[in-house]
Amino acid sequence: MHNNNPAAAACPPAIVLACAGAPEGDLNVMRSLGEQGVPVIVVSEYADPPSRHSRHCLEFIQIPDFARHPQALLSVLSDLARRHGGPLPVFPSADPDLEALNQMRDAALPHVRWTMAEPALVAALMDKRAFSALANRCHLPIPRTFTPTTLDEVEHIADLLDYPAIAKPALPTAWRHPELPREIRTAKAIVLQSSAELREVCRTVAPRGLSLILQEYVPGDDSAHYDVHAYIDRQGVARATFCGRKWRIHPPHVGSGCYVEALHEPALEALAVDILQRLDYRGIANLNFKRHSVTGEFKLLEINARVSQWTILTTRAGVNLPWIAYRDVCGLAQQPPAARRTGLWYVSGKNDFRAVRSYVREGVWTWGTYLRSLLKRPMVFQVLSLRDPGPALRLTGQWIAEKMRLRSPS
Repeated sequence: MHNNNPAAAACPPAIVLACAGAPEGDLNVMRSLGEQGVPVIVVSEYADPPSRHSRHCLEFIQIPDFARHPQALLSVLSDLARRHGGPLPVFPSADPDLEALNQMRDAALPHVRWTMAEPALVAALMDKRAFSALANRCHLPIPRTFTPTTLDEVEHIADLLDYPAIAKPALPTAWRHPELPREIRTAKAIVLQSSAELREVCRTVAPRGLSLILQEYVPGDDSAHYDVHAYIDRQGVARATFCGRKWRIHPPHVGSGCYVEALHEPALEALAVDILQRLDYRGIANLNFKRHSVTGEFKLLEINARVSQWTILTTRAGVNLPWIAYRDVCGLAQQPPAARRTGLWYVSGKNDFRAVRSYVREGVWTWGTYLRSLLKRPMVFQVLSLRDPGPALRLTGQWIAEKMRLRSPS
């Protein structure tokens, strides 16, 4: 690995967490740091994440199922701090590892440099019922939201909601029970077209606890979704913001951005900073908004106390949030802001292809418009990088091996 920034050599390695079920977000954080000369240690639940094959990977450690067993993660963080002479910056890349880290924050503090918000605020943002109450207290622009605790309350709310409506798990892992149907177990949210659908979903999840929120649907297609990424330093100063518009989402309507455009939206970015400062927020944040198709108003859907899965677009646009956070928690002086780039496009190939199949069935996109959209330049890819080819080569080799196994005679 080449050290491109001498200042990084004075600071310790960074730890990037990689939990099962959220592939490749860790790779984006690793590249954002590694290209600045920061050596990165990957701590992963699974044995062979793409980030393991990056040229920026100083060390790889596997801890199976650490999101469910945070003590195992704490032991490794303690050992790494001891080996490297002090606490190390730690970056979660998805909700399960953020939750695991947040649960053991007090015990982990001697071993880590904290890049996230305070634990109570992180917990409130992850619990959508708590977030709804917090948003109402702070007068944040969220859609009308209900938090039923019983099926009787659901019956009452079913007649108050306009449809379509949205059901979301109160916690990121609340619906991840093997007894639940796959379409619910894997969903970040479910679009409900009628009160009958609402009642059916609630009856299905109720035996495992009615851990959900119900929310009005903000009208507009998937291209009305915008994210603002930001970093608020330890003194409460907004060091950087970035805006991306999601043109395609996987799964469609309720998932993560898989085809995204880098924009500059000063008014929306100012709104995001105002929201974070009302919350006395510190650290990396990813705010999800949707523009109301009738009023043009931006509605806040959620705040993630971590990077997004497509943070590499933010970095390529000149807003390297992991590097800014790293410098802040390591006590390094902040550098002048890099030149901001707009007009970049991001694609997560496999997820985008899966999303387009659904969009084509719905008549939203055609295969022709999809193919033309991939010709836009400059394009930022989730995995493919000529600067760091190892992860893409590894995934390609695995795909070829899998195809050969499928075609081999039994």
